[in-house]
Amino acid sequence: MHHARSARVGALILLTLSIGGAQGGQPAAAAAPAAAVFEELGGEKFVFELIRHLYRWYLDESDVGGHLEHPAFDVWARRLDVQLDPGDESRLAEVVIPIFNVYVTVKKASYRVEELDLEVRGRQFRIINVSRDEPPADPPAEYEVRAFNMPAVIDYLFRTRNLREYPDESLFERLRQALRAEVPQQAEARQAPAQIVHIGPLSPVANELWVFWETGRMLIRFSSDVDIDNPEVWKHERLQVRTFDIDRQVVISLSEVPGSNAFLTRDQVGRVLYNCVVLGQRRETPTEQAPEVPAPAASR
Repeated sequence: MHHARSARVGALILLTLSIGGAQGGQPAAAAAPAAAVFEELGGEKFVFELIRHLYRWYLDESDVGGHLEHPAFDVWARRLDVQLDPGDESRLAEVVIPIFNVYVTVKKASYRVEELDLEVRGRQFRIINVSRDEPPADPPAEYEVRAFNMPAVIDYLFRTRNLREYPDESLFERLRQALRAEVPQQAEARQAPAQIVHIGPLSPVANELWVFWETGRMLIRFSSDVDIDNPEVWKHERLQVRTFDIDRQVVISLSEVPGSNAFLTRDQVGRVLYNCVVLGQRRETPTEQAPEVPAPAASR
């Protein structure tokens, strides 16, 4: 899913494309270089998982062609100093992978919702935005730079290319409720004897989940500002739901609909379908008053 960096806050994870949604404007960098940013993010394991997410959702052959023979590549990271609401102690950072021209904004939520008497604490940093832009030749001073072994990363991506984890029963029930409330009524789909859905795998570094409702020809994106697989949050926090009609809301380029985040490109749709149909779980359930995501037999 390709974005111009100037569109960071628009259109999907998308993701919007942001996972939980990037909130306005480019964050300012911290005033001085910060030590051990990578350790705060989660070290090599986090970077490998982040690259695996990019590999699955963003990168294509043109991105990696000519780079795989390199023995190593640099990754840049910096903390981001943004103005948050009073009492919000969430941390944000930016990870840059120059070899792929990718900028990733990540967030570890930490705040209190007074009206709900709820402490929101993310277990780790999660992606809230991905953008594409060519970085400068040399990293600015505020970035920490780490070199990663290219063969080791490629080996990890190959070994885990089909690794997938699916929602458990509790999250599936939450998805059913959200679908009943959010999915628009479609007469043609209601006439079908069964509803067919394909559920994409969860990401360890992104708070979102995609579903392809085949009967209704719709893509559905569930997201949350905090860990989407944390049932304690569901007691108080609604999942955010976005729906995309694949017959009406798909364009070749987002430049056709400037300023709108109601559309996906054909490339974005292709990636969602790959993750939902090829890597996802297909489930079928008898037609009821509203479509629902049926629970899988196992969580993996």
